Amino acid sequence: MPDLILIIAGDRIGERMAGPSIRAWEMARALHARGLPVVLAAPGGVNIEAPFECVAYDQRGETLRAAAEKASAVLFQGLTLAQYPFLATVEAPLIVDIYDPFVLENLHARGGESASGRARSHGTDLAALNDQLMRGDFFLCASEAQRDYWLGCLTALGRINPATYDADPDLRSLIDVVPFGLPEEPAESRESVTSAPQTFMRGRIPGIGDDDVVILWNGGIWEWFDPLTLIRAVAHLADRRDDLRLVFMGTRTPSLYSPKQAMAARAEALAAELGLLGRSVFFNEGWVPYEERAGYLLEADIGASTHLPHIETRFAYRTRLLDCLWAGLPMLVTEGDVLADLVRDNDLGRAVPPGDVSATADAILAVLDEAGDPALSAARAARFASVRQKMTWARATEPLARFAAAPYRAADRPAGAPRSNAGPVATPLPGLPSRAMEILREGGPLLLAEEAVRYLRWLRRPR
Repeated sequence: MPDLILIIAGDRIGERMAGPSIRAWEMARALHARGLPVVLAAPGGVNIEAPFECVAYDQRGETLRAAAEKASAVLFQGLTLAQYPFLATVEAPLIVDIYDPFVLENLHARGGESASGRARSHGTDLAALNDQLMRGDFFLCASEAQRDYWLGCLTALGRINPATYDADPDLRSLIDVVPFGLPEEPAESRESVTSAPQTFMRGRIPGIGDDDVVILWNGGIWEWFDPLTLIRAVAHLADRRDDLRLVFMGTRTPSLYSPKQAMAARAEALAAELGLLGRSVFFNEGWVPYEERAGYLLEADIGASTHLPHIETRFAYRTRLLDCLWAGLPMLVTEGDVLADLVRDNDLGRAVPPGDVSATADAILAVLDEAGDPALSAARAARFASVRQKMTWARATEPLARFAAAPYRAADRPAGAPRSNAGPVATPLPGLPSRAMEILREGGPLLLAEEAVRYLRWLRRPR
């Protein structure tokens, strides 16, 4: 009997989902499809039909604790371990999904806070991240660029050591790449699988007709993105192409924790200022159901994702661009991340410099010109198909499936050993009180004293 894998989603799983929930859901489905027993846990439960066992948990986490104690391995992401520290006490190996470098995202997202507030928030984020890196047995990231970043972090925290190196000099048994994936079958619109044809944008959104050219922003408008340059590019082209329509598919995430982003409000304000709101630029105030996304993608002519130049970009993995790949939708993206490289290297659209309105406008026209050439369109469709078959969820989750079939504790975290046996984590001061209480709960006063001594030695080290 294969080992039971508990996958913990940190956010709601249902008809409408943000990226982290989609990832947890699809990983659970991919493992189940391989015949591996899976339990998917989500706050409030899983509110869509699932072919595997699902568990609901609340803030107290009692059902989560019970599920974790039965599991042969536990997978989590984000701040789950900080919210439910008892997960570090279970004997099962811990799979830490660090595909989203939230510490880097939050450096930008919290730019409007006071200096002291930002320092406290960053300290809390860093303490939570370091705790995961110290306690995990197997880590998942989304790209080789991310893997390089996380290897550096793990080295600084002492997790790259003789034990882990001797067990596997390439360290793939400690951290491997599990990107977002694609469904096995190409995207199919709902009207092709139902008796009643249905439109999603054309003729349904006032101002968008059958003959208009639709540029689709098919994800959230987070603070580190740059929808403003894209809106200005549409305005730049308005005199030449009055048929251009830019649609933002969702402005209010279904996440339990994220309010409407300030950047979304800035984008709407700019569109109104330029006289484009409701005429050339449209915002969907809700969030498109996950199973309906194909209808929007297949009605669009260009998929767009533009961002600002900062450190988050270097290690980002723009997950909703995978849906454009799935639908064979040519993309307009900003240079600087791994998926932009994929678009450029495989000629799946255009990659433009950040903040360049003229280059963005020219790229829109270039993609449309190519779409109007049957030979070029057919060649691009073949390239999409070639890339798509390499990026399915089944392919993406192969490293996770290998671990799930035979879970193990990390070489420097053998079974029965405390997960914090590598010395103190160099966390900022704001994280120390909660860290101290956690150590006290787990190991008692003696372990707390030992950790305190080691931390004081670290503070007094030669600099």
